[in-house]
Amino acid sequence: PAVAVKVGGKKLKEGRDYTVSCKAAKNVGSYKVTVKGKGSYTGAKTAAFKINPKGTSVKKLKKAKRGFTVTWKKPSKAALKQTTGYQVRWSLKKSMKGAKAETVKATSSAGKKCTLKVGKLKGGKKYYVQVRAYKKASGKTYYSSWSKAKAVKTKK
Repeated sequence: PAVAVKVGGKKLKEGRDYTVSCKAAKNVGSYKVTVKGKGSYTGAKTAAFKINPKGTSVKKLKKAKRGFTVTWKKPSKAALKQTTGYQVRWSLKKSMKGAKAETVKATSSAGKKCTLKVGKLKGGKKYYVQVRAYKKASGKTYYSSWSKAKAVKTKK
């Protein structure tokens, strides 16, 4: 990771004023970085940071009778390796208050096609839909941010 160190407003130079130690951090997960002072700068500071999966976006919404089908953007091969699955949520409110959600594993047939059919909804209503990717690593679940909400009106 890129680290910027400042003391009293003065930016210090890596290698001359401090050293940085961090384990390889390219995969989704939690990591720690340690900065140690050098020369006239003493002390050490450790900070934690997270790497979340790459997000996705709603590609297409197709209305159906009392439901809809959502299709989201397929990830690249590299991003797919950092993805366990997807979460899709929908709500009658743009704020997503009271939203219902469904999880789709990336290894399932729907996950490979990046599509989900949602049914048993109210007919003739406008629903807002969002999607995000997630990755399970080291016993924890890491989420990308939610995509922009797209609207679809169900058929009666």
